[in-house]
Amino acid sequence: MKALVIEDNPNLATSIATFLGEAGFQVETCGDGRSAEHLLQTLSFDLILLDLGLPELDGIHLLRRLRSRHDKTPVLIISARDALDQRVLGLEEGADDYLAKPFSLVEVVARAKALVRRAKQFGENSLQCGDIELPSGSPAVLVAGQPVTLHRREREVLEYLLINQGRLVSKAQLIDRLSDLDDAVSPSAIETYISRLRKKLGDGIQLRTVRGLGYLLDTKSN
Repeated sequence: MKALVIEDNPNLATSIATFLGEAGFQVETCGDGRSAEHLLQTLSFDLILLDLGLPELDGIHLLRRLRSRHDKTPVLIISARDALDQRVLGLEEGADDYLAKPFSLVEVVARAKALVRRAKQFGENSLQCGDIELPSGSPAVLVAGQPVTLHRREREVLEYLLINQGRLVSKAQLIDRLSDLDDAVSPSAIETYISRLRKKLGDGIQLRTVRGLGYLLDTKSN
């Protein structure tokens, strides 16, 4: 599980990151809205913890931009703005939960876990593109109704491409999605997984390489 903590108080950000790390999250921290915007456009996360009073770009504006890109990453607002109208605004702009400062770090972790669990439950339906169907929890992919076995990394690449079908996915995004603390993924490995997927999936979809930019998955053109 990967979390991004966007908080301009470095001591608080470090404390939150420490507690989340102990709970099994991989955590990145960011102290201003502009840098956070860049991270959110280039990397993928399972959870975002968002302060509102950020320098350079306010948290509400950052949240609006995130949701305008149809990014459904769960967002937990952590803010000193505890008035009812501010809480309502944050939730109406697309936040999934709101926690006013001061708060218990134990509660932050509990709410973070709950949001990730909820997101996984909502994402348990199969993913489809053309003749390709990826049932949730299955090691196989269905190609025109016929099961084709994928290795774990191949499945992870396909899943991320299916979630983002019709949109350009960079090699860096795939590396970030697949890498963890004990098992980093190289650019050449991504190329190998893409090559294997093309061979296994056949003609049901087109998986294009956009030179210098990344990959684009879409239904096959007639």
